[in-house]
Amino acid sequence: MPRFIHAADIHLDSPLQRLESYEGAPVEEIRGATRRALENLVDLAIREEVDFVVIAGDLYDGDWRDHNTGLFFVRQATKLISHGIPLYVIRGNHDAASILTQSLPLPQNPDGSPILLSSKRPETVRLESLGVSIHGLSFRNRAETDNLALQYPEPDAGMFNLGLLHTSLTGGEGHEPYAPCTPQHLADKGYDYWALGHIHLRGERHLEGTAPVVFAGNVQGRHTRETGPKGCVLVDIGGNRQTTRTFVPLDVVRWEICPIDLGEHDHVDEIVDRFGNFLSERLEHCDDRSLVVRARVSGRSELHTTLIGQHTHYENALRARALDIGGGRVWVESLRIRSELPAARDPDIDWDGPIASLLLVLDELGGDGEADETLGKAFAELSRKVPAEIFEADIAELVAEARPSLLARLRGIGDSSSP
Repeated sequence: MPRFIHAADIHLDSPLQRLESYEGAPVEEIRGATRRALENLVDLAIREEVDFVVIAGDLYDGDWRDHNTGLFFVRQATKLISHGIPLYVIRGNHDAASILTQSLPLPQNPDGSPILLSSKRPETVRLESLGVSIHGLSFRNRAETDNLALQYPEPDAGMFNLGLLHTSLTGGEGHEPYAPCTPQHLADKGYDYWALGHIHLRGERHLEGTAPVVFAGNVQGRHTRETGPKGCVLVDIGGNRQTTRTFVPLDVVRWEICPIDLGEHDHVDEIVDRFGNFLSERLEHCDDRSLVVRARVSGRSELHTTLIGQHTHYENALRARALDIGGGRVWVESLRIRSELPAARDPDIDWDGPIASLLLVLDELGGDGEADETLGKAFAELSRKVPAEIFEADIAELVAEARPSLLARLRGIGDSSSP
């Protein structure tokens, strides 16, 4: 029976954020992570002898810095095709026809058909020998705000109909609402499988009793909002056009967040042991991959003052433990402190003073949509001048992380390098 690979959001040559400056970090491995993930995808397709591969948008991460990005993809596509495996790609918002100013001739599929599907109108590729029809439409412009699914053709009778679409569906956290549609819109098409891209969190969104609507996620996490295993979906087509779907990890560097509740510990040094246990568990399940970990401390405890007052010391203690346990395979991205003093200590605040006023402002910013929008606009100009990772979190998250540090500094607590 036919089998294929559904991948998306390769973001070829997209940088992994905030890592190259780390002491001892393997810079070349970090820079080449998305390339290695694509190589893993091609090797998997050859090893599993799949019948074809689809990539549901954002092959690239925007316009190339140089032609090496395009040449690398050409080499990988050529390798795949030389093994008789066709490849079908649609453009997403990051590699829309209006975004890429550079291009290179792409190899043709074994049957002479193009790899890249049209951005002018939905295109159908029919693999008669497999009984499969692939329907896809590339983004013409970055901000595709129309429901593109409505333009897709009716299914081919007697064929396994696969819809290839780059879309936010009805919206996804951290993603622009491009090509919006609903699972019902997709179900109404009568296709047998929807291979989606754009949302980097892997998952299935179909309605009960309807054909699979699958986000494969991206193949390589790039920052701490893209944690856990990343890869592709290996799909086997069975009888009655039903599918068996298997996730296969492809990432070479994996991001994780270690949550620590300070209120569960009697001494602040225990967070280092808690972090070490977390690393040991994760290393058991990541094969030979490198790990990048952020420690996030929350909860209420008297230990809060000690922790935030010696932030640099404890962040370096976590890095030392990572070196000891990981043997050079683990990097600590940061220690983020969200903990607070116990509620019983709140009377220490002069509720008619400036600290109380600051707390009220922070509470409003953390939970008021209009205030968040105002703050976001205020940051807009700054965000264009600083590294993108500074604004990787949403406003509520930034406020939550700033609160304990601001309070500590106003009280004269904390070292100068606390975040």
